[in-house]
Amino acid sequence: MSKSENTLLLLEAALERIVQGKPKRIPNFRKLSVRAVEEEADLGNGSGYYYPKFVEKVKQVINDIAEAKGEYVQPEIQSVRIKLNEQKRIKNNFKEKYEAERAKLALFAANQHHLNDKLVQAFARIDELEYENAELKEKLAEANRSKVTAIRQ
Repeated sequence: MSKSENTLLLLEAALERIVQGKPKRIPNFRKLSVRAVEEEADLGNGSGYYYPKFVEKVKQVINDIAEAKGEYVQPEIQSVRIKLNEQKRIKNNFKEKYEAERAKLALFAANQHHLNDKLVQAFARIDELEYENAELKEKLAEANRSKVTAIRQ
């Protein structure tokens, strides 16, 4: 027997032990997968994938076990599509939140710019009023000086 045949026999025997519920190297509660069978057979990671027919057999056994329990096993493409749709939904949700926050930020920036403009105008008006106040004080002082009469003794 070649090494390839021996490996396949090890994998088949490990699969059979797992199906019977009497694994030697993995816990009984572990989910059935190609990797679980590889560990039960004491082989390296990915060894089972050199045998596509064996991988299909493991998938079929998984489906058979699920059907015996009354569970529905989705084909792989459907589960991938469901995950993809979920990721799209999450992405759209974040995108909507991002756009809403971006709109808030734009509104905030516009309000800030408007307030800043009003502040500049207020400072300019204050400067004008201070200048006008200084002129009026000077005129008042001159008017008061003109009313003053000299006291002669």
